[in-house]
Amino acid sequence: MSQQNPQSTERLDPQGQPVEPADQQFTPQITAKQAQRVHAPARAMLISMAVLVLLALPFFLLQPRPDGQTYRPDVNVAQEAAYASDVAAFTPLAPDLGDGYSPNFARWQGNTADGVDRWEAGWVTPSSRFVELIQTDQANPTWVADVVDQAPATGSREAHGIEWEMHQKENDRGQVTRSWVGKVEDSTVVLTGTGSDAEFDHVAQSVVEAQQTPATPAASPSA
Repeated sequence: MSQQNPQSTERLDPQGQPVEPADQQFTPQITAKQAQRVHAPARAMLISMAVLVLLALPFFLLQPRPDGQTYRPDVNVAQEAAYASDVAAFTPLAPDLGDGYSPNFARWQGNTADGVDRWEAGWVTPSSRFVELIQTDQANPTWVADVVDQAPATGSREAHGIEWEMHQKENDRGQVTRSWVGKVEDSTVVLTGTGSDAEFDHVAQSVVEAQQTPATPAASPSA
């Protein structure tokens, strides 16, 4: 009586050759300390992100709301003009433009690279545009051309007792920049910016009025 072999579970390939069994998969076991080391970079990243958010939060809170008032710097043009008068060889003008015009800078520019010392002040207009006053007693044609950004002359206009040479230039976005150049006593005044003709006319009138009432020097602080 022949002895029967038990049924083989060995797998064979198409050529009848035995196939090696696949490696058995297993789940690695790690210790608690190893687990802490694995998760440490993720915790550090989360902590770093939380710190960055806390640092950035005050900046977001300080930003004006879309429906809030636009921030206006506290600039006293008359006071700065009085300070500039101590070093200028001419009388710096400090026009009072009235309601709707907000000054955002006023400064004396001395020892400049172009050799033209000057007084500068700028205002945001009621239409949220901009007009700047530049005044010097050292003007020359090259300097004037640079100040008006090479804008061509478009004519002249008498306004409030001053003959203004007018320049105008339009950029690629269609925004128009105007410049008015005039002589005010012993200095040259350039009004330049994106304000409307009406706003420029208002500034020119205020310049004439400021010429008649120079800025009063600020009182010295008490000791």
